[in-house]
Amino acid sequence: MKSRTKLIFVGGFLGAGKTTLLAATARLMQAQGKKVGVITNDQAAGLVDTHTLSVNDLEVQEIAGSCFCCNFDGLMEAALYLRDAARCEVIIAEPVGSCTDLSATLMQPLKAYYHQYFDLAPLTVLVDPVRLKAVFKDESQVAGGSEYIYLKQLEEADYLVVNKIDVLGKDERTALQGLFDTKFPDQPVSWISASDGTGVRDWLDKLLADPQSGKRIAQVDYDIYAEGEALMGWYNATFSVRHAEDLLMPWKTFNQQFLRLLQLVFQHDGIVIGHLKTFLKSGPTHLNGNLTGTYGNIWTSDREFSSASARLILNVRAEISPGALKEVVDEIIEEYRKNGFLFEILDLKYLSPGRPEPTHRYDHVLESRSLNE
Repeated sequence: MKSRTKLIFVGGFLGAGKTTLLAATARLMQAQGKKVGVITNDQAAGLVDTHTLSVNDLEVQEIAGSCFCCNFDGLMEAALYLRDAARCEVIIAEPVGSCTDLSATLMQPLKAYYHQYFDLAPLTVLVDPVRLKAVFKDESQVAGGSEYIYLKQLEEADYLVVNKIDVLGKDERTALQGLFDTKFPDQPVSWISASDGTGVRDWLDKLLADPQSGKRIAQVDYDIYAEGEALMGWYNATFSVRHAEDLLMPWKTFNQQFLRLLQLVFQHDGIVIGHLKTFLKSGPTHLNGNLTGTYGNIWTSDREFSSASARLILNVRAEISPGALKEVVDEIIEEYRKNGFLFEILDLKYLSPGRPEPTHRYDHVLESRSLNE
């Protein structure tokens, strides 16, 4: 009988750094000689994360058009493909950042129906410390909206992992630890920087050694949950970009300026950004960019290349209607067009997530089972 494939879910809200952690985790597993597969998830196709992970020698499957919980069969089809056809020994899956109730809708059904195929790791929820402090600064605001989803993600976690510790001072970390001790005393907390790898191996070792997964189920009001998701506008687009005079473009510079102009518009209009991601590719060369938070720092790949044209993939998640979100991006593109840039739309989707309708939902925790059970 074939041994079970390790399956790891890394949840967490938009902008927490899940994709960066997935890439860091995959590198650690690859260094141990493991073949690693990844499953990405989004409400629409054209996901920057899929392209980012695909260039890292990983087997990548994308579930687009619905969240994992609402397309459980699609998730399992992708996972079984990675296990049986691609021969992956480890699979890491990244749910949509605005999703919660994963223990009830993913972890328990997996234990019930697929325990003979997958060795399910405990559910990790990645935490952005800046957003965490903002949510708990005024707890009266946690009654609804995206803060409600954020809180439910924390409540159901088997492991809470605080990312971006490189931006935390000693006193801030102590204060956050006190918050965890008060609000989530039964959940282990790890502290990492996914970008430079600090603490990632320690978290992963603990995760892989723990045989119990999906240890708790949050009480989720699906009306409030649906209202919170509906506040978010989703924008996924793929463009071909070049200059009318076929100039060689320094794409790192273009990427930084493009992100900065978008950020300035969001700041001016008071729009809350969940995340903003770019992926630019020309031939074999590529670079990334991202922004988490309206007033966050812009990050871009530390490389420069020039070419006459490039493919630009843009993903934006923000608390604004999808139509208004498209208008914001259109304004920026129009400014570039006035300066001789040509944007050809290759693919475009903008939407708000519909009401979550899980394929399965358990109201109780199932015991984790061994291969022979």
